[in-house]
Amino acid sequence: MQMTFTKTQVEVFETVEDAGEFWAPQFDFEGVNLLVENTIGQQENNTTDFLVALRVAVLNEADAVKKAPYTFDIAVQGVFKLAESFTCEDRRDLVRVNGSAMLYGAIRDMLQQVTARSMLGTLLLPTLRF
Repeated sequence: MQMTFTKTQVEVFETVEDAGEFWAPQFDFEGVNLLVENTIGQQENNTTDFLVALRVAVLNEADAVKKAPYTFDIAVQGVFKLAESFTCEDRRDLVRVNGSAMLYGAIRDMLQQVTARSMLGTLLLPTLRF
């Protein structure tokens, strides 16, 4: 797998005075609008190489029911290659599910690393099922 981040944007949502309810290490994502977009691409007549793109964001829109400590928008893409001898009914779906899970782990790690030294503390994304 070859992986590349195409967007990494992270900002503190609230000021220090309002930080009490936004302390990231204890934050619960329940009720937060977590945007997850994933796409998969494949060249015509190619059954082994796939491009998976994943974007995860919390934009903290004005009308959001619950806001997160950080506003973030992170996108990553990866090239996945299956062996030609690999047998599976739906190779594309297999790569979409497993590729997205691998890319999500990279996004979780990136967000955790960026926020580890930020004023509201380390934010760890919840687990997802693709």
